[in-house]
Amino acid sequence: MMKLLNYLMKVFKTIYKEKHTEMTIEKKTTPVVIKKIYLEEEEYYQDILTKKTIYLHHTAGSHRPDWTVASWERDKTSSGNVRHIATAYIIGGKSTRDGNTDWNGTIIECLPPEKWAHHLGIKASNNVRLNKESIGIEICNYGPLTKKGDSYYNYVNSKVPASDVVDLGFEYKGYNYYHLYTDAQIEATKDLVRSLSEKFNIDLAKGMKRIINKSLLMPGDLDTLGKQKWLNLHGYLGANGKALVEDGLIGGNTNYGMDSYTEDQEGDAFTLNKQALVGAEGVWTHTNVRKDKYDLCPQPKMVEMLSNI
Repeated sequence: MMKLLNYLMKVFKTIYKEKHTEMTIEKKTTPVVIKKIYLEEEEYYQDILTKKTIYLHHTAGSHRPDWTVASWERDKTSSGNVRHIATAYIIGGKSTRDGNTDWNGTIIECLPPEKWAHHLGIKASNNVRLNKESIGIEICNYGPLTKKGDSYYNYVNSKVPASDVVDLGFEYKGYNYYHLYTDAQIEATKDLVRSLSEKFNIDLAKGMKRIINKSLLMPGDLDTLGKQKWLNLHGYLGANGKALVEDGLIGGNTNYGMDSYTEDQEGDAFTLNKQALVGAEGVWTHTNVRKDKYDLCPQPKMVEMLSNI
């Protein structure tokens, strides 16, 4: 009996340590401190997968990441089944009620990043694949705000202090004012993304960064075969989500790759993106695959960070 009790105590300590602990990921630059608050294992899928993309979200909620974890565990279907909806990481913020910063910039790991849960919700046949191949990061933030008189309110009609508001200077998805991503959140996002890119060999030059910087320029004298080779070299995919066939022939996938390149040169990094929709490598945000989403919004400091990631 004593041996059994000792064994059970050892198992309990191991499980507790896994669910509530802190770890440090050593990077080539600055170590990233991550606090683990794991979801129950039934809340996410256990497959060990290759990752190609990192997706940035905001929670549309309060500053506390632990509350987000708890809400995911409470979220069930009408029949009581788990939904398997979560991101691997949440970054805490500053309270809009009392200014508390205890969680500001704190990175929470909710599930092992090599595993997966649903976080994109794309109404397309490749939805499951895109979720499997991606690592999701949530930033605690309310999103768009409405100005009434001299005050600002979030979507649940709670007041947000003016010091926590950013005026974009233009209308984005129907709103000029958004809940500010804090400096600590932006710095934590940068450090975490860089760390994950090293661990999973994700090329940060692809995705949003090259759209923001307009850093690619296709030579103007290429024939069709040359364009196919150039697009493949830079990670552009066809409509089928695969590298282009280098046959020198114009077809649907080659046209999709070419249209994607043109879109990246002429468009912005916070709207629907053809390459994000087919699973191209890089850092993306929810608005790249969902027209109805607000996360992330193009706040100047966030854009600057992504342009230099």
